[in-house]
Amino acid sequence: MKTPTIKYSPNPILILCLLLSLISCKKKDLLYQDLPAIYINKELMTGSRDSISYSFAEKENNRLLDTIFIPVRISGTPASANRMVPLTANPGNSTAIPEQHYTIVNTSVNGGEYTAKVPVVVRRTADLKNRQVRIYLRMEPNSEFPLLISNTKTPNTTNGNPLNIYTNVFLIKLSDQILKPDTWDLSGSWFKYFFGAYSAVKYKFVIDVTGRSVWPPYARYGENAPTSDQMTIYYSRMVTALYEYEKKNGPMLDENGSQVTFPKL
Repeated sequence: MKTPTIKYSPNPILILCLLLSLISCKKKDLLYQDLPAIYINKELMTGSRDSISYSFAEKENNRLLDTIFIPVRISGTPASANRMVPLTANPGNSTAIPEQHYTIVNTSVNGGEYTAKVPVVVRRTADLKNRQVRIYLRMEPNSEFPLLISNTKTPNTTNGNPLNIYTNVFLIKLSDQILKPDTWDLSGSWFKYFFGAYSAVKYKFVIDVTGRSVWPPYARYGENAPTSDQMTIYYSRMVTALYEYEKKNGPMLDENGSQVTFPKL
């Protein structure tokens, strides 16, 4: 018996579709538009990375203005022209009044640059004696930086995972009252080592006795930071002054009713 022959006429349209499919599988082109973005560079922040407490009560009595610099960084490739930094205050979360309590100075990222520092000028107003106001900073995308980066990650990793993830907002807490320094309890802080547990009464006592109203982060880093020898002298003055106070008045009590003491070194 003769074996029948099956003749097959391929469909040219089907063959074309199969060829296109194979080519697509071998080479996939990813189309990506590198939209420029900008974010608050919290890796450069000292102490707390998300907020800062600023009090004029810790400064000289005649200081009416000061400036807080916010570091920013772009993503992607630098532009040839200058671009304005779209840093604003979120009105829904802020209680500070623009141009009364603060001014965000218009700042550009210069052409060819990746970074800039935005000055935020804060003002000493009478109402800050009785309350704390909040300046809640954030990036507001614009035509020059249309992409919003909601989170940034530290370049340092553990097992491939970022050590820190930062939100792209920053809070300034502004007052003219004695406030706890943000770095008082952090590791390596000389505040905690030399002065012990924080209280507003103790901190005011430290300022009055040492005559030092401006303290750097951790009481040890930055411009005009005291040396370890200077901190030892401050500590001796504090212990002596507290002893003299207690001889005349009895124990010094803080705002919580606890006795003010200093650690034994």
